[in-house]
Amino acid sequence: MSAMDFTALCLGALTMTVSAALTGFAVAAARNSGGTGVWCEATVLDADTHREWLLDCHRARNPRRALRWIRAQAPRLADRIDPSPDAPWAAPGTIRPHEPGRPCGPDGSGRPDPAAVLRCRPLDGITDRDALRVLGDGGLHVLTAPDGDGLRYRLSARALR
Repeated sequence: MSAMDFTALCLGALTMTVSAALTGFAVAAARNSGGTGVWCEATVLDADTHREWLLDCHRARNPRRALRWIRAQAPRLADRIDPSPDAPWAAPGTIRPHEPGRPCGPDGSGRPDPAAVLRCRPLDGITDRDALRVLGDGGLHVLTAPDGDGLRYRLSARALR
């Protein structure tokens, strides 16, 4: 490894550490600031090591806005897990197109398909009604999409009180 590569590696690690620390402080401040609202998070959990990474967070004014944030984040996260076949950075043929009409959930191989679960979430009105009731009662609403390799993608909303 050259000195330039080592320096770039160290700077990258330092940037990630500082970013994680600042995000942690922002999360703690929002959670502990009192008042009302709903705290929303997008995280990835490694089931083997129990480590969790915060991908995004948001403080919503009310449960409806929290669910709006989750509905917006779900397809965004799905596109990062399983990009579209016409993604400009992918070489032609590297990404297979999604088969129209394929049900949400596991594909024919029996492996979980977290992107399909996340893409179907914005269309699920029954879950929205249940989530609004839970959040209105001060509870926690969580959408978890496992990937079969020990990772769990989570979108959650929790009432702040």
